[in-house]
Amino acid sequence: EVIVVAELPGVEKEGIKLNATENHLIISVETPQRNYNKDVELPTRVNPKSAIASYNNGVLQVRLRKTTGELLFIE
Repeated sequence: EVIVVAELPGVEKEGIKLNATENHLIISVETPQRNYNKDVELPTRVNPKSAIASYNNGVLQVRLRKTTGELLFIE
């Protein structure tokens, strides 16, 4: 499992948008006071559909399950 933690003080939950791919997590905040985008490169491939996010007291936590690699046999 890969866990990404980001501090977003003063941001409402509704103002946060997340976009996950196998290798990246993009955190976007667009409010009248702030415009913030962060592209986090993940240390391993993950299943983007497995993402579970929680937001409490200005701290965002996103959990993503790692994907299992396929074995390739060379003949």
